[in-house]
Amino acid sequence: MKKNSLGFIVILAVAVVAISWLLSAAVTPKEVNTALEPFYQTLSYILNTYYEKDEIDLNKLMDYAIDGLVKGLGDDFSYYENPESTEEKQIELEGEYGGLGIEVTYDSEYKAIKVISPMYGTPAWRTGLKAGDRIVTIDDEPVSEMTYMEAVRKLRGQPGTTVRIKVLRENVESLLSFEIVREVIQIIPVKHAFIETSKGRIGYTLITRFGAKTSQEMAEALDDIFSKGIKGLIIDLRDNPGGYLNSAIEVASYFIDNGIIVKTKNAYGVEEVYESKGNNYPNIPMVVLVNGGSASAAEILTGALKDHQIARVVGTKTFGKGSVQTGFPLNNGGTLYLTTAHYMTPSGKDIHRIGIEPDVFVEESTDVSHESVVIDYTKKIIDVNTEDPFIIKGLETLLELIE
Repeated sequence: MKKNSLGFIVILAVAVVAISWLLSAAVTPKEVNTALEPFYQTLSYILNTYYEKDEIDLNKLMDYAIDGLVKGLGDDFSYYENPESTEEKQIELEGEYGGLGIEVTYDSEYKAIKVISPMYGTPAWRTGLKAGDRIVTIDDEPVSEMTYMEAVRKLRGQPGTTVRIKVLRENVESLLSFEIVREVIQIIPVKHAFIETSKGRIGYTLITRFGAKTSQEMAEALDDIFSKGIKGLIIDLRDNPGGYLNSAIEVASYFIDNGIIVKTKNAYGVEEVYESKGNNYPNIPMVVLVNGGSASAAEILTGALKDHQIARVVGTKTFGKGSVQTGFPLNNGGTLYLTTAHYMTPSGKDIHRIGIEPDVFVEESTDVSHESVVIDYTKKIIDVNTEDPFIIKGLETLLELIE
């Protein structure tokens, strides 16, 4: 009975938190009690009449109950991590793990794992997975019968092992099948190189995500780039799933003299404004490369540079993740992530589920594999005759801006 007592303590704690939040949203106590009655009734029936009641794991029941509660919001970006999942997430934060190299979320409509973006140069990226792809089976098992973190764990694994997935892709009638060999995924946030042109040297930076060290590494890259006497700069944010808000603000500040970088607005209409910390580098012609995998913090930087008319945006429409998630630790060791605000660009545009349209559109390659456009950054020089259509169009656009 100790397990049952512990369960009721957890239930009570969850109920108190739920009531507090609901009351703050102007929901009456009577409405709260009415909403919770079926839950208590169901739990009572399970504990008292279920045939194998000695096998009941209350912690597991609570995990599924909280998970279902959050999924009922219909928000792909709000989710619950049980204690095991919270611990699992630390693997990614360490910056190295065995997997495919994709940023994902749960698609409640399709009961699938939705790809936000494949990380540059990783197995998923080279194989041809795209932003918006929905993974419906993993090793022939339906994702619809797994929890979100069960599916994530099945995608990860020992480097060198193979995972089979089937993918639902927009405007493609049949499911696509992929066999991908897992690798150690090392997250290197910033890479840079140069392109020699008839109008002089062009700097090129690739930002793969906005982590804790991204702004520092970007500053080091820019120091090297500007020391070489460049005429223009390309910032590549393709397949960048985002990351920390502060990191995006710091990077944007390197290029924006003063003014708003991003605004956030919460459910009560309260706005918070984040302004530039001051420009560190010379103002030169710039181009930003984006695609459907450019999300969240990548869209903050893109929107800021576009609204301030500092850079031309080249590529395809961005992902459209303009929402802020706040993590709320629970007393069972799990974490509840809820969308608590939306980002807005300096001009006040809410891009959530809309994205940012490019100034110059690029037709994406129909090739399944990206093997041919992987850049060797150890050479520091990108061939001007690169096969990458985004870099080609970005360079063409940038050269038109250089006098």
